[in-house]
Amino acid sequence: MAFAPLPTQDQLDRVRDAIGASSLSHVRRMEGGLSCTLDLLSDGETRLVLRRYGQWSARDHPEMAIRETRALELLQRANIPAPAPIWGDGEGIFEERAILISFVDGLPDLTPSNPFYWAEQLAAALARIHEVRIEGDDVALFPERAGHDIEELHHHPERILEHPLGEELLRRRVILGQSTSDTEAVFSHTDYWPGNTLWTDGDLVAVVDWESPGTNDRAMDVAYCSLDIRYLGMDRVADHFIQSYREVTGRPLVNFAHWEAVGLCRPMPDIAAWVPAWVAMGRKLDADKARAKYNEVLEDFLERTA
Repeated sequence: MAFAPLPTQDQLDRVRDAIGASSLSHVRRMEGGLSCTLDLLSDGETRLVLRRYGQWSARDHPEMAIRETRALELLQRANIPAPAPIWGDGEGIFEERAILISFVDGLPDLTPSNPFYWAEQLAAALARIHEVRIEGDDVALFPERAGHDIEELHHHPERILEHPLGEELLRRRVILGQSTSDTEAVFSHTDYWPGNTLWTDGDLVAVVDWESPGTNDRAMDVAYCSLDIRYLGMDRVADHFIQSYREVTGRPLVNFAHWEAVGLCRPMPDIAAWVPAWVAMGRKLDADKARAKYNEVLEDFLERTA
């Protein structure tokens, strides 16, 4: 995406006045934003993060800033580790849609020193997210069956068909989709993976990037995250994550294979596009190794669900 320019001093002054701070300065441009521009600000005492969404969100998802702000409010109320919402740009200070959130001191951890405890923390945090109740006006804000992955498959199957096993995967997804069972729709991140979590000294301190929350089958978040763990070469850890989630919630994941099929389509046609983000987060993988591991995971899935 094309990143937004640095905020001007006039814009910073207007935000300062809006939040009632005595000062507000730009500290640095932050890395990690794939669909938004992130800037670290300071009011002299605390650090804050300015999130500005790309043009695609203004075109396709104009409610994204409102939805993320409300999601963070619900998470704060439930005492789930996540940034706190501070301010939303209702005045048009920035050309892009923008929100201000609290800064959480932590980093993504894709090379955990204690991977099984790491997986347990990921599972426990996700279980708590799925317990958040969506009521009243929030029902319309967080639509059921949210996420655009299945819609993308219908509109752009050619992405999947570029892969040698793409046609077989699409057929398997259709078959599994025809046999799904009705399930409770729970509050969902829809892009829950280790790269969207922050850690300090081996402890999970925040779940971040709440751009597309909605309500969905709980198996979706679990399947997506477990696949991402497998792509990183940690199959046993992925299995432990799934089992930990089941133990914490006591809930079955009845449509899990269906959501695995959808999740396996997400990196198509070439998972190498995901490698730079992994490398930036400290995981040493090259494109060839990533492709080989993805093919291994895909072939195992096709064999397992035949």
